[in-house]
Amino acid sequence: MPTSPSKRSRNLINLVSGSLPLQFHECLNSQKYAILHALRNMSDIQLENDIEDEDDMDRTNTSTSQNLDELLCGTVERGEGNSCLLLGPRGTGKTMMLERALSKISSGDSPPVIIRLSGWLQQNDRLAMREIARQLREQTGASFLSAEVEEETHDRDDEPNPFIDNPADDPETSVAEPSPTHLPALIAVLPTLSRASIVILEGFDLFALHARQALLYCLLDTAQSCRAGANSKGLAVVGLTTRVDTINLLEKRVKSRFSGRILRVAPQTINYWRRLTKAILCVFVGEDAFTDEEDLAQWRTTWETRVQQFLDDKSTLQTLSETFSITKDMRMLTAVLTSTVVTLSPEAPWPTSSQFLTSAEIHRVRPLYPYLHNLPYSAICLLIASVHAGTAGYSVVTFDMLHEYFRDQVRSSTAAPVQINGGSIGMTFETLVAAKIFVSVTAPSWNTAKEFTKYICVVEREDVKKAVDKGGMIPLKKWLNKAQ
Repeated sequence: MPTSPSKRSRNLINLVSGSLPLQFHECLNSQKYAILHALRNMSDIQLENDIEDEDDMDRTNTSTSQNLDELLCGTVERGEGNSCLLLGPRGTGKTMMLERALSKISSGDSPPVIIRLSGWLQQNDRLAMREIARQLREQTGASFLSAEVEEETHDRDDEPNPFIDNPADDPETSVAEPSPTHLPALIAVLPTLSRASIVILEGFDLFALHARQALLYCLLDTAQSCRAGANSKGLAVVGLTTRVDTINLLEKRVKSRFSGRILRVAPQTINYWRRLTKAILCVFVGEDAFTDEEDLAQWRTTWETRVQQFLDDKSTLQTLSETFSITKDMRMLTAVLTSTVVTLSPEAPWPTSSQFLTSAEIHRVRPLYPYLHNLPYSAICLLIASVHAGTAGYSVVTFDMLHEYFRDQVRSSTAAPVQINGGSIGMTFETLVAAKIFVSVTAPSWNTAKEFTKYICVVEREDVKKAVDKGGMIPLKKWLNKAQ
């Protein structure tokens, strides 16, 4: 039965005022699911092209993305052999840019064969060859390791490799590790496949550490040999790295096979973060979550209005700017938005600046010692003593110096215990040393007593002050305030 106009008016008022009617509870869950799905697949997010908000870094990444699209299209559509290097700091979106380019060319009738290798996992050419063979079998259904190669592998007198699957356990899925001498033959198979091939090398600089750089040489030499219009279906080699001197790591024969294309990915700007945040929060929700088209239109309008109010809030903009100033890593933005979205509920269905700030504080710089306020009285006294020593000009302290400050404090305060749980002040200090709160700055020596060993306190004065404030002990507050 359709809802009456008066009832719809009341529901709209409730939506705007903050309370969420029962009929929209499932809508909120669907919206949260859509946002979380978008955060996991950020390469699928399409931003609105606003030329006025773009700056030099945005234009650089736009140009890099276009060049990468053209390079991969040349390989897939014309059978070219290409190679390039995506260069940029960590967290700038190199992988996301590549995934977006791959999604464009994979939507056609003949998607390419994509082989993904990682320099952190495939630490030698044998492991890389095995991974290439495994991925080829999964995507093409054919094995490119001959029976002679597998027999030769098993007949080798080398010690068994723990990374090799036991063929007796599962002969259908096991892949033997080939000898490095078969590397050129395996790589030469790639241009002869029925589809174009794209090899992605994460941590490209780590592959340069392989013996003789044989894998890089074979890949780049094969890509260079591909000619458009011939029987080749095309091969592209795309490397991702953060090292600006990666080219200098390559041997001369490998460097001569590289095309020299270096596509630079610049760190994203705060304007890009704002536009990306809006695009993620306003992601489209499917009609399956709604039983009425008017409810769907009402929810979209209200949600987008609330998101815009959230993004226009000065506190939200300040939190976003502070987070961006700490790190340019987009994974940080993903973590902060995820924590903000999962806290939404029918009682508090709209994102707020306070939720965003709380999430940012959790995921940004975590305190090194969040448990300081739970330390015993004597331990807090030792930390305050180190603050007094620092105020007096002693950046390096000994236990004897701290004990002198502590003893003076005990004499002036009748409430100060000299033992905690049966342990002395010396045992408390040893506990702080074991927790790396006090770190020795000198090598151990047999002719130096323990109480005269030099230490530095790694806890800052502000952290000590927060611990004292949380503890609520007035004598400790007064003693700390004397250290001016």
